[in-house]
Amino acid sequence: MAWENAYYGEYDPNDTDEAKIFRGIAVPCRICQHAFRRLRLTFRFCATCHIGFCDGEHGNMAGGHGRGRCIQCGPKAATYSG
Repeated sequence: MAWENAYYGEYDPNDTDEAKIFRGIAVPCRICQHAFRRLRLTFRFCATCHIGFCDGEHGNMAGGHGRGRCIQCGPKAATYSG
């Protein structure tokens, strides 16, 4: 069963997961998608690389409003190469 307001495609650097989430669109956890080939939708995004991530499993919520830091970025800055 598909979510009505969700994006299922690949990461788009011209329309980031962060931007989609602010418009009320759920996005895939990019870490689940690429590491495990599974679909897990989320409204959480990394403030550093702007990808969607699973709260608790692939990042933490430190900033509120859906913003946190994914495990790829950790304590230092990083960018998502897709």
